[in-house]
Amino acid sequence: MNIKKGNAVKKMWTMLLTAAASALLLAGCASSKLADAFDEASVKASAQELIDHLTAGEYQEAADMMSKTMQEALPMEQLASAMETVGGQTGAFQKYKSIAVVGQKDDSGADYAVAVVVAAYEKGTVTYNVSFDTNMEVTGLWMK
Repeated sequence: MNIKKGNAVKKMWTMLLTAAASALLLAGCASSKLADAFDEASVKASAQELIDHLTAGEYQEAADMMSKTMQEALPMEQLASAMETVGGQTGAFQKYKSIAVVGQKDDSGADYAVAVVVAAYEKGTVTYNVSFDTNMEVTGLWMK
């Protein structure tokens, strides 16, 4: 493995671990019906918008959709590096295969919406978990 590829993989794992840490904030939360504060269609559309920005390399636009805490936990440079690595492995975006939305509450009782999006690419699929707060800011991002 050359050094450049090794650094890209290392950056991707750093980004994924950072995003996973954000998702862990919700890990102890109970899954439930989507709270009245959310509109399912809006959550789906916002998740697709975020993924569209990421897939197009529009990292500033994607970062603008994130909460301040998420922006600090996942700097735009790490996000860009991880997405470029993922893009190199999966090829061009083809279509969204499925989108599901669930509601969650954290330990303090705050409501969140989580969109689980399966996207098809030339060389495989990527599953995105995108968490939103009631302000429709992205508070968690996980890719597999």
